[in-house]
Amino acid sequence: MNIELRGVEFVNKGAELMLQAIIQKASNELKEVNFVMEVNSRSPFDKLKSEGILAKTNIQRKGIKWERLLNALPKSLRNSLGFASAIEIDAVIDGSGFAFGDKWGADKAGKRCANFIEKWKKSGKKVILLPQAFGPFSDPILADKMKVILSHADLVFARDRISFQYLKDLKVGEKNLFLAPDFTNLVQGTVLPKYVSFEFDVAIIPNQKMLETESKQDNELYLPFLLQTIQLIQRKNRKPFFLIHESKMDRAIAEKINNQLDSPIPIVHEEDPLVVKGIIGKSKAVVTSRFHGLVSALSQNIPCLATGWSHKYEMLFEDYDYKDGLCQLGEAPEYYEEKIRMILQLDSARAISEKLKVESAKQKAETEKMWAKVFDVLKN
Repeated sequence: MNIELRGVEFVNKGAELMLQAIIQKASNELKEVNFVMEVNSRSPFDKLKSEGILAKTNIQRKGIKWERLLNALPKSLRNSLGFASAIEIDAVIDGSGFAFGDKWGADKAGKRCANFIEKWKKSGKKVILLPQAFGPFSDPILADKMKVILSHADLVFARDRISFQYLKDLKVGEKNLFLAPDFTNLVQGTVLPKYVSFEFDVAIIPNQKMLETESKQDNELYLPFLLQTIQLIQRKNRKPFFLIHESKMDRAIAEKINNQLDSPIPIVHEEDPLVVKGIIGKSKAVVTSRFHGLVSALSQNIPCLATGWSHKYEMLFEDYDYKDGLCQLGEAPEYYEEKIRMILQLDSARAISEKLKVESAKQKAETEKMWAKVFDVLKN
């Protein structure tokens, strides 16, 4: 079976973690499965080849479109060169974390799925949208694109109840619509030897999107929040460190904060998302603005706090029955003092960890149910 993966890539560590989650699960469950992805700047051909993923033949280099030539090659030769044609694909799985909603617009929804799904289905392909955030869909053109997707997809999983309701309100394809958690919660992190006894114990995961929200006030408050949080942690004689989850811009935030600290903190940037998850799992506490940084903390029972730029953060805390973990910006100093005390003080941290252990087991069981539905569709 050849499965095309969409919405996953190698720059954003959350997106790459979802990629790894799909490959791990499908490789264990399906016989002779191959994975196919489109080549782009965030998923270059050399990276795909090194990961054993076939590149879709609709590749363009130096202004030349190679699809017709590659498709004319014998299948065995084409595959040996690291390519697969569209006709070889049996199923399309979309693992976008958040790509369908007003923030992203109708054009992105079309290019990601809506413009192709009818053709995919006519050629006999299974189409599955794995758990992700959706909505809102106030733009009528976007809403129509989503209706096309919902009316043709074999399965669509919303990652939270608000996203689920946004989709239900479109009143199309409801029989194939389900609620399921983020599926990276089953992935095991990798702990490198150098992090086994790493002395820095509180991970700070920045996110440049917190400087681009619809609230100008929140955009201006984000950097002072990070600075204040780190100073509070340092005053408690703990050792925070920056953990970069994506992009040069996230690192730039870390460097900017370090320039304002009396005692700058280390910046850790690992390319392997499994190593990033392993570092989170070894931390004593986490303060994150990256969604999958939060999933990795909650699913490994790590006391954590988060700020967020969409409803998906609040909904994730709700799933784990840990609403106190959400941090608002612009609050009084006492508010942040209490939040930091909550995740660092020994008894409180232990209680949070025990609670998350129970809730995490529930979420992982729901993810297993989701995969059972997916493989039932793929095998039949």
